[in-house]
Amino acid sequence: AANKIKETIEKRKRELAETKAAREAEEMAAYMAEEKAAEEAANKIKETIEKRKRELAETKAAREAEEMAAYMAEEAAAENATEAMKRRIEERKRELAEKKAAREAEEMAAYMAEEKAAEEAANKIKESVERRKREMAEAKAKKEAEEMEAYMAEENAAAEAANKIKESVEKRKREM
Repeated sequence: AANKIKETIEKRKRELAETKAAREAEEMAAYMAEEKAAEEAANKIKETIEKRKRELAETKAAREAEEMAAYMAEEAAAENATEAMKRRIEERKRELAEKKAAREAEEMAAYMAEEKAAEEAANKIKESVERRKREMAEAKAKKEAEEMEAYMAEENAAAEAANKIKESVEKRKREM
């Protein structure tokens, strides 16, 4: 009878040990699956952030190229206008030199008025170009600030998601 009780106890111990081992194996498999899912989610978030960074960089480069082309076109137009004004002024000077002495004083007064108007026109063009430069710089700075704000929001969202996953895993570890 004592041997039978002893065998029953031993058998029960083995059954409990097997049940415990099976349960631990199931929990470990579940934990490993959660770890893998968390890692995959973190990698996907990281890939999304990297992709967004590349897209923003490409968009910024394209926009800057367009802005530079527009600026260069404005600079060329301003330079052409200045050169045309210089040519007209030089032509007018030659005409005045060829006129009779009696009309030189009147023509010189007209020339001086044209010179002043040309200078004012050149100054207006120069001011317009400078104003456009400032506007482009402000627009660029504003756009970069908005993009950085959006990027930081994405970074914060990714960090929060990673922290939630990490907390879930840590909680699961503590429960085991």
